[in-house]
Amino acid sequence: MERLKQIFWCLAIGLTTLLGLSGCEAEDNTAPDIKDDVYIIDYGTVLIADGYGSSNNNYIIRDDGIALLVIRDQSFTGDDASLLIANGDRVLINYNVMSDLSPLQLPESCKAGYAIQLNALLILPCQQTIIGQEPDTECSPVYLNSLHVGKSYLDLRFDYRSISNKKHEFKLYCPNPEDEVIDLYLVHYGDNDKGDDGVMVTSHRISFNIEALRTNTPRMFNLHWIDMQDMDKVHTGTLNAL
Repeated sequence: MERLKQIFWCLAIGLTTLLGLSGCEAEDNTAPDIKDDVYIIDYGTVLIADGYGSSNNNYIIRDDGIALLVIRDQSFTGDDASLLIANGDRVLINYNVMSDLSPLQLPESCKAGYAIQLNALLILPCQQTIIGQEPDTECSPVYLNSLHVGKSYLDLRFDYRSISNKKHEFKLYCPNPEDEVIDLYLVHYGDNDKGDDGVMVTSHRISFNIEALRTNTPRMFNLHWIDMQDMDKVHTGTLNAL
C-alpha cells in the first residue's frame, strides 16, 4: 500500500508539472473557477465531521480557512483514504475543484468551501516547536528545498546525506519567543550518520506547529540551519497573524 501511495503521488506531481502548475504549492489560495481538469496543490489539515446518515464527511481545511470536501477519492487507486487519515493530520494534497459547497455542507468553522476530487495525498509528520530552550550546537547539515508558512504550521522540505538506515530526527527551537523578531533553529540530529558526496541522499518533509508563536499582527522570524557545506544559513519570513 505504501508503495502504491508513493507511485500515485509521483504521478500526480508529474502531471501538475506538465500542466504548468508545479508552482501552486499553497501559494495562490484565491477562489478558483470550477474547472475539474485543473490540478491544484495545497497544504491543509484534516477535519472528519459527521455527515448525513451514518457516514462521515472528510474535509481538508486549507490554511486560508476554505473547506475542501472530498466527494471523489482517486488517491489510493480505489482504497478509502478515510482508513488512513486521522482528524488533525497535516497533509499535502493534489485535487480538482468539482463544485461550490452549499452552506449546509460547510463545517461550522468555515464560511466557504468546495467539493473536490482528491488525486493524491501525503500525510506530513508534525512536531511541536520547542519554545524557551536553547538549541544544541552540534547538528548535522540539511539542504533546504522549500519553506511554506501556513496558518499554524511551518512546512519544510529538505534533503540530507546518510550512510546507513539510521533514523534521523529534526527539531525546531525558539529560544527567545518574547523577541520582536524571533529566531528559529532547525536542528538535524544525524547520530553521526553523514557522509561525503556520493552517499545516499534522503528527501524529507516535516511540519512544525508554530501556533504558540503567533500574535495579533504578522511577526517576522529568522530561520537558521546548517547547510551541506557546514555553513550557517538564514531565511527571513513572516508568521501569519491570529
